[in-house]
Amino acid sequence: MQIIFFPFMLKCRALFVIILRVQILTTIMKIVLYCLAFATLFFSCQKEVSVDLDPAPTPAAVFTLSGSPNACTVATVAGYYATGTALSATNTVTIQANVTTAGTYSISTNTINGYQFSASGTFTATGTQTVVLTGSGTPVTAQTDAFTPISGGCSFNVTVVTPAPAVFTLSGAPGACTVATVNGTYSINTALVAANTVTVQVNVSSIGTYTITTGAVGGMTFSKTGTFAATGIQNVVLNGTGTPTVAGLNTFTVGTGGCTFGVTVIGPAVYSFSGAPGACTVATVNGTYATGTALSASNTVTVEVNVSTIGSYTIATSTVGGMTFSKTGIFSATGVQTVVLNGAGTPTTGGLNTFTVGTGGCTFGITVTGPAVFTMSGAPNACTVATVAGTYTAGSALSAATHTVTVQVNVTTPGAYNISTTAGGMTFSKSGIFATIGVQTVILGGTGTPTTSGVNTFTVGTGGCTFSITVAMPTGTYSCKINGVFTSFTDRAEADITDDFFSPPTPYLYLDGYSGPPNGNTVPEFQIFITRNNSTAITPGTYNVDGLLLPNGYRIEIDYTVLNPDMSTTIWNTSSTILPPPNPPFTIIVTSMTGGRAKGTFSGTLTNTLQGGTLFKTITEGVFDLPIL
Repeated sequence: MQIIFFPFMLKCRALFVIILRVQILTTIMKIVLYCLAFATLFFSCQKEVSVDLDPAPTPAAVFTLSGSPNACTVATVAGYYATGTALSATNTVTIQANVTTAGTYSISTNTINGYQFSASGTFTATGTQTVVLTGSGTPVTAQTDAFTPISGGCSFNVTVVTPAPAVFTLSGAPGACTVATVNGTYSINTALVAANTVTVQVNVSSIGTYTITTGAVGGMTFSKTGTFAATGIQNVVLNGTGTPTVAGLNTFTVGTGGCTFGVTVIGPAVYSFSGAPGACTVATVNGTYATGTALSASNTVTVEVNVSTIGSYTIATSTVGGMTFSKTGIFSATGVQTVVLNGAGTPTTGGLNTFTVGTGGCTFGITVTGPAVFTMSGAPNACTVATVAGTYTAGSALSAATHTVTVQVNVTTPGAYNISTTAGGMTFSKSGIFATIGVQTVILGGTGTPTTSGVNTFTVGTGGCTFSITVAMPTGTYSCKINGVFTSFTDRAEADITDDFFSPPTPYLYLDGYSGPPNGNTVPEFQIFITRNNSTAITPGTYNVDGLLLPNGYRIEIDYTVLNPDMSTTIWNTSSTILPPPNPPFTIIVTSMTGGRAKGTFSGTLTNTLQGGTLFKTITEGVFDLPIL
């Protein structure tokens, strides 16, 4: 697309007045000359500007394939075509094109017998051009295939053969292989893996299939099967299989009368323990050891050996006091060396545990701290020191980092200890080792979730001291308007989903809360009950007084208890019933029973049970969001 800009054209007009006076005529002539000079300069600066914003794409070439519509005039087929052998970049066909208009081109054939040819590019000039089509796919059947480009043109033939056995010799035969690169490590009784290979060299005189294999030597075999697609010197990677059974040099012959190569297998090392048969000359024990505490990576023992023959080794002690120390590896050099044995197991026996390294080896000892002897300060009464940290709310899980109790002990015998106590869904515990005797403090970490609000009393150990933790009720919403007056029942408010009155307990939904804390008299209380006729769990939904006879029926009951001015108590109630007259209507909508909370709304009418249903209270805007305890 072109945009052309035209400059603004200024037109100058001069009005000449013939004046007889010579002086005025001279002045006018000067003005005319100036105007003509300016116009010449102005109009000489006019230019037409063309901006190409959308260059046209390169057009497609116009050409014919030389030899059309018959066999291609020039068709040079390159590469090896055999059944089951995938084509590569070496499989090409060169043809000629007669180009009449330069441009882009794309030439491809249909897929025949599992393979095809294609090429694309740009003809930059006209005349006879050479095009190289590259093959792809895998030939299926041995035959001659005739290919013609999809767009039409000349045709060419490709012959697919059945692979014949290749003819080749192994470089270096009948002696040592000229190229024999052994890869991977070889140890006795250790199965070979993908990394265990040997590279050999061959000289191919006739292409075709091949299978190169060695005989089995020392439990191992090396082999490879494939196709040589070209002649000449090539490398072949033989894959190893089997498990070495013979230590030392294992010599392999590749094929019948082929070249040979050797693989060295590491056998068992020969060594002795420094200090054997007595105490180990070097025996460095690392880590701490206590009864009941499993060993970790830090629990090691360093011993010394004198290696006379390199090779693989496995050094292990017998199991003593629940512990074992061992190490497996390869000695790659002779002489005195150290070996770090790794510990495993859990100590069971306090005191000195003596280990022997290997059969007839040296010995070393490990002292295991046994169970400590201690008493809880203040036992059997309240703990002398019991510092409670953290905030405790029913339904809120404890964290060992923030919910702790510090107690005091008097240690008479050092050793391992485990202090634990449980109450109200909470556990406080600590394990460790007392390294000294005397009075010490222990910080117990809390876990679990409080289930019982109020005071929870813990006893530390059998006959130990006691401490208490007060668990608060979780915050929640439980309120409504009673005859238009807002009232909250969040004091001691809770939701329960299991009725423990029955054995086994049955599912239900029970909401309960008070308008204030206990004061010695009856505090207004609001209770809601929902139970299913088939004793299944309450799920989100709408529940009212008319649901008792439904196919999946249920029963509801609402009780509002108040203390009257004369100190008498009245229960304002409604519930599901099948007896006339019907009870006042009431609706409960349970919106959620997830996340450990019960949520929903309620509204309806309650009647004074002592007045025979002649007095009523209207409940509106009721809402609950309470923890399930």
